[in-house]
Amino acid sequence: MDELDRSIIRILQRDARLPFTKIAEELGQADTTIHFRTRRMVRNGVITRFSALVNPHAMGYDVAGLVKIQVGGHILPEISHDRTRSFAEELASEDQFHWVAVSTEPMTIYALLLGADVSDLNRRADEIRKRPDVVNVNLTIIDSVVKGWEVAGSSSEGV
Repeated sequence: MDELDRSIIRILQRDARLPFTKIAEELGQADTTIHFRTRRMVRNGVITRFSALVNPHAMGYDVAGLVKIQVGGHILPEISHDRTRSFAEELASEDQFHWVAVSTEPMTIYALLLGADVSDLNRRADEIRKRPDVVNVNLTIIDSVVKGWEVAGSSSEGV
């Protein structure tokens, strides 16, 4: 992968619908070059899919928060591991959770939670706290996103 491939990826991340002719024009390359390089990156697994980014505000989500959920208290570590994984999968199935990850030492779920307002985020964090396997929940409200707004589920101007 060279700098041209990286440039193609940056442009596609900005707008995956952009025709290869426009990408070629922007990069000063032939459109066939862009087409074949993009196909090669897809074939090699560098580009895994082209997807639509949804504006969270249009779906009623105006704020975002990072949630840290510690799970545990079980005699056998395997139980904590299994319950953490299944709880993370449960959260990941909810639209309000935009991103969910698990760390195993200690058993912790990290998630990006979207909500209509701060009280909506707090209400959801309180529901999580009531779960029997949950040891601790920390919620941090995101004021603005400097980079990675696509992941954060908010606009680049702020949450």
